[in-house]
Amino acid sequence: MTTVLDVAKRAGVSSATVSRVLNGRETVNSQARERVLAAALELGFQPNRMAQGLRSGRGRSVALLVGDIEQNLYSALTKHVQAALGQIRLDVLLYNLNHSADRLRSFLALAPSLGLRGICLATTDRIPPELDAALAELQRSGLIILSLAQRLDERGIPSIVHEEFAASRLGVRRLIETGRTPAMYVGRINSSALGAERYRGYRAALSEADQPLRRDLVHDAVFSYEAGYDAIQRSLDAGTPFRGVQAGSDVIALGAMAALHDRGLRVPEDVAVIGFGNADWTAHIRPAMTTLSVHHESTATAVRSAFESAEAGAEVPMLVTIARSLIIRQSA
Repeated sequence: MTTVLDVAKRAGVSSATVSRVLNGRETVNSQARERVLAAALELGFQPNRMAQGLRSGRGRSVALLVGDIEQNLYSALTKHVQAALGQIRLDVLLYNLNHSADRLRSFLALAPSLGLRGICLATTDRIPPELDAALAELQRSGLIILSLAQRLDERGIPSIVHEEFAASRLGVRRLIETGRTPAMYVGRINSSALGAERYRGYRAALSEADQPLRRDLVHDAVFSYEAGYDAIQRSLDAGTPFRGVQAGSDVIALGAMAALHDRGLRVPEDVAVIGFGNADWTAHIRPAMTTLSVHHESTATAVRSAFESAEAGAEVPMLVTIARSLIIRQSA
């Protein structure tokens, strides 16, 4: 059985420091806290349940569980959530899920020992239904749990989300209305709740315009530059005609634009490209990228409001939806 001493050895700290972290004390610096939590998760440390019950109160930390720390989406969101929660004297504990349901499962098992005030789930990956019981148990214990990247309100988790379906439909309508058809879709679909909603918006826009849904124009691809580049290359190699691309993320769109350039095609003259997320750099590349907006400040404000409501004993809204707009630049 893994003990506190094992965790301390792996983290390179004293057993007292491990105990302070697991009891939610604020006297441990953030670097040491992160090492202790990482070591506890790696070793599968399970705290003594009776000892947990002896703790009084909760700490001031909120765990922010992000799907992939390398994606710009999550770094920008973390910055705003940390600032908003800091206004009500709450700290953020950042944990990278790395697209792993097992890592999420391990964290939820360890969460009761961490003295957390709450958990924010910021992942677009589908959350397995078998984890609902663990999430519900944490809620019953007093933890505030929010979903920031996908709707879980029907599963009992208050959700703060951007409107994905309507936004994607808006982008594809732009391609159709400007004559950039056939229009391709490149983005995560089957493994991503958020991606599935964006793909659904693509399909709806095609249907409304009496455009056929062609499987050779749909690429279920991860949110990466390489995925966008490869999807375009494969379509061009296959001789598939298309004049527009709705990407599931800005980095996919960037990869698509690079592939088109390398094959001698001009954006937007030959193929129009629309991104998703309005990353900081999208306005500064050439051609500047047309994209769908993102509003991390609005998300962070809603997170702070949810914690304030919970602290005051007021009801936390089960669903907050944030609208996106189409930012028209040069690429479409």
